Amino acid sequence: RFLRNQVALESDLNSRKVRADREMTGESGTLGEVRRAFLHYDFPPYSTGQVRKGGMIAANRREVGHGSLAEKAILPILPPPSAFPYAIRMTSEVTSSNGSSSMASVCGATLALLDAGVPILAPAVGVSVGLVRGSDSNGDESYGLMLDITGTEDHYGEMDFKIAGTERGVTAMQLDVKRPLPLDMVVQAMHLAREGRYAMLDAMDQSAAQSSSGIIQGLKPRQRLKESAPRVEIVRFDPVRKRDLIGPGGAVLKQLEDRYSVSLDLSQEGQCLLYGPDATVVAAAKAAVMDLVANVEEGEVYEGTVIEIKDFGAVVELLRNKEGLLHVSELASVVDARGQPEGNHGLVKTQVQLGQKIKVVCIGVDPVQGHIKLSQKRLLRQGRRA
Repeated sequence: RFLRNQVALESDLNSRKVRADREMTGESGTLGEVRRAFLHYDFPPYSTGQVRKGGMIAANRREVGHGSLAEKAILPILPPPSAFPYAIRMTSEVTSSNGSSSMASVCGATLALLDAGVPILAPAVGVSVGLVRGSDSNGDESYGLMLDITGTEDHYGEMDFKIAGTERGVTAMQLDVKRPLPLDMVVQAMHLAREGRYAMLDAMDQSAAQSSSGIIQGLKPRQRLKESAPRVEIVRFDPVRKRDLIGPGGAVLKQLEDRYSVSLDLSQEGQCLLYGPDATVVAAAKAAVMDLVANVEEGEVYEGTVIEIKDFGAVVELLRNKEGLLHVSELASVVDARGQPEGNHGLVKTQVQLGQKIKVVCIGVDPVQGHIKLSQKRLLRQGRRA
């Protein structure tokens, strides 16, 4: 019942996204300072048969540029934070290079994301297109396009056109040329790269199915995250209820973290992220958080605890800080109270006891005062009809 309003709360959260992003990033108000996913591209000297002196060698411009290109190709296929609230780190260590290692990193990152269970929007691959031009004995110029060029073809050719994308479109590209190109050559190169992406997607599909023993089919991610992955859950709630989750001096929040061994991250926009090492623990913590921030809804069935007995009925605690009245007329079985020595008070005590857990249905919530009306009788009627 608690998940029913999550879609509406997510829509409300997105409507205030600009203000939330500004709070996260500071004065600039841009998302350039906040990165939830990044790719580490490592191009060591031995990948090209070189040996350098020294220990840790700073990344050169080529390494930074190729890593940035591969990262740009992957970012558009990642799920939104509302659906997958993880920080994602991808690492590509090039062990041997004789071609476009940045485009190979796009393919490898896609396979790694599929194996990790990240619900990517579509698999992405990358390929490079080269060009050679020359003239015959009559002086007529001719040219040829090459797909997936090697280092030699890159050196002696006139173009290195890196194009990465999915089956439906391009996510990133980079063009290096030695002299100007006519537009029709660029168009032909993009068409050739599209055919190359189709062929590479087919090859990756077969390889992924074989290496994963059939778990990954059709380049679809795993249905569940790996057991070794930490767990993150999202709970969205009315921002007014944030104080119920924090408690006086943060006591409630600290109690939840200590009891379930999780970490809670709250936002001003009514979102709670729960981080934990185990799926079972995080699920239990999520249920506890939902009990703290959920509102009692009319027509829903709750299991509550009787905390007080009065002449006119019983007070039942449904959720934390949420109490409802079970009127004497709404008890499961009502008899004449005139035979009871204590009147209605004695009648209620024969039906329920202090500390007893009972199931009730909410039959009304006062929109002004917030008073909650409960019933056992109507719950029994619903059971008979079912």
